[in-house]
Amino acid sequence: MKYLIFILSFTASHFSWTQQESQFINTINNPFLVNPAAGGLAGVMQFEATSRTQWAGYNGGPKTMLLAGSSQIKTGSKSVLSEFNVKDEALFSNPTNTTGAIKHIVGGKIINDVIGPFAKTSIHGSYSFHMPFSKEINFGGGLGLGWSNFRINTDRVVLYDADDALYSEFLGASAAQNIFDVNAGLVFYNERFFGGLSVYQALQNDVVFNDVATNSEFNRHYFLVAKYKFDANEDFQIEPGVVGKFAQYSPPSFDIGLRVLYHNALWVGMQYRTSNAFILQAGANIIKNFYISYGYEISSGAIRTSQNGTHEVQLGIYIGNNRKIKKEIKESEKNSSK
Repeated sequence: MKYLIFILSFTASHFSWTQQESQFINTINNPFLVNPAAGGLAGVMQFEATSRTQWAGYNGGPKTMLLAGSSQIKTGSKSVLSEFNVKDEALFSNPTNTTGAIKHIVGGKIINDVIGPFAKTSIHGSYSFHMPFSKEINFGGGLGLGWSNFRINTDRVVLYDADDALYSEFLGASAAQNIFDVNAGLVFYNERFFGGLSVYQALQNDVVFNDVATNSEFNRHYFLVAKYKFDANEDFQIEPGVVGKFAQYSPPSFDIGLRVLYHNALWVGMQYRTSNAFILQAGANIIKNFYISYGYEISSGAIRTSQNGTHEVQLGIYIGNNRKIKKEIKESEKNSSK
């Protein structure tokens, strides 16, 4: 029995700081994934679904599903969403960050993470407040609250002794822990630059299965995201960026790279992760306000094969105010008749 508890404790500890707070290729594109203050940068609603499969080809490799969304909200009579009616365009440009005004932003995320017999489902809600630092620059802070269910899927545990009574007594019908947690973040941005700092798992909950402590905890995670976009010429933009990740008992990790964008609508990117990975990414803004992105990671460490890379697919949508063409025509005709 003591060996079972040791194994569960070690694995839970490993899961808690390497997998509970998932890392995404798309973080550099959408910092809201790791920062509750980073929603509502532009005057549109943004909703995104992500599927991430790590260690492809290995049974029990980490898999992550994510649903995320954020938007500015009205606090008065004036609309806070920008005109973003691009449904008739084959491609469209990314929405531009808006500055120079106070913003109230709400958002949320649902994440399901699985690695071997361990699984975690989380629901987070957030609120952030942004205000002008100057006419061209905004800064703000955000707070997120979340509930998580961390559990062992007993049907995925293979025992040497199938009739291990101690194992059955320890886990019972199920082994799970419900966790309440807090995360927070700061942002500083304009139309071209974004910088953000955030912390997740701020309460550092202990890992406990069926009232049995494992001597492990959900350590705090800190994230740094910074990027800047500049014009190479009339057609192309270049956006270098970095995503930094810091957790207790783990060396810092940085994703350093850049994206090349064509008319701010098509892009390819490359990143190097200092924890031994190369990342390739490509994406496009397609019809009806949708965008799609695909990323592939391959380990550059000593243990790797050509089949054990990571595949990540994102599908998202921007929703803004539609242009009221009929109303504009009527007003134009009315003005011209005067």
